[in-house]
Amino acid sequence: MYINDVIRLVRNYYPSEYDLYEMYIWCNEVSSMLLIEDRNVYRSVTLPVASDGTFLLPDGVDIENVEYVTAGNTVLEKQDLREYGGHKLYVKGCNGIELPNSTQRPSSVTVEYLQPYVPIRLAKYKGDVYASKSEGYMYISKCEFIPGDTLVIQLNADSESAEVFENVPLLAVDYGRFSIGSEDAGGTGILINIDMYRCTVPEDTFTETSGGKYENSVITRVITEKTVCDAPFDNMYVDYLLAKINLYQHDTDAYNQYMTMFNSRLAAYRNWLIKRMPSDDCKLKNWW
Repeated sequence: MYINDVIRLVRNYYPSEYDLYEMYIWCNEVSSMLLIEDRNVYRSVTLPVASDGTFLLPDGVDIENVEYVTAGNTVLEKQDLREYGGHKLYVKGCNGIELPNSTQRPSSVTVEYLQPYVPIRLAKYKGDVYASKSEGYMYISKCEFIPGDTLVIQLNADSESAEVFENVPLLAVDYGRFSIGSEDAGGTGILINIDMYRCTVPEDTFTETSGGKYENSVITRVITEKTVCDAPFDNMYVDYLLAKINLYQHDTDAYNQYMTMFNSRLAAYRNWLIKRMPSDDCKLKNWW
């Protein structure tokens, strides 16, 4: 089930004053608990090694998430990584590892790591947008979006001439000094150079009437995350949100009722995992 479907069910069944932001946080609480405590997912990735024997881990992955590193014929386990302090390397805001001098330094290594839980990204931009009607570009002053996001773009959101573009895929994000505006053959017109983020979207996104500077615009990331568990266990998200609403409304009886239902579904899900999940998902043991 999609997280948005969970919230829609809760709002239809039990209208309340709590907004989307609060409900997304509550859904994060359930997803993080399930992934951290019950359903560890391991990934394997091949990473390039620099000439000094260092390599960077994937975004969001820290040394604590690494189970072992294979460098040529050498396997470095958790204890090996801790003993020589590989976790102390940080490059360009990313966590990295330096191979010990005693280890051969191949051009690449294979890293097995526990996938960390990533909370729902509630990325939003409010401000001026420079949109190009002839090309698939828009320029904004700050950006929390990443390629692959799906966006809802509202140009001139506060005016009667507002234009809304839904389900727009974000193809790329670049930061630099760009020329905004246009000049005709005679050299007239407005052309300014400004440091901004250029967001690449499909060329046919904006209509022929779009183009130029749009003040007080809003860009929102569409939430596409799903529940960690599938049906019928995914209804535990609904139980948990209803329990949280009643908790903050000081309805103890209703809170206990929904938490009992949540715990019952959670216990059934854990039993299902024990019986059905492949053993490979849980074969590695954390040492940290």
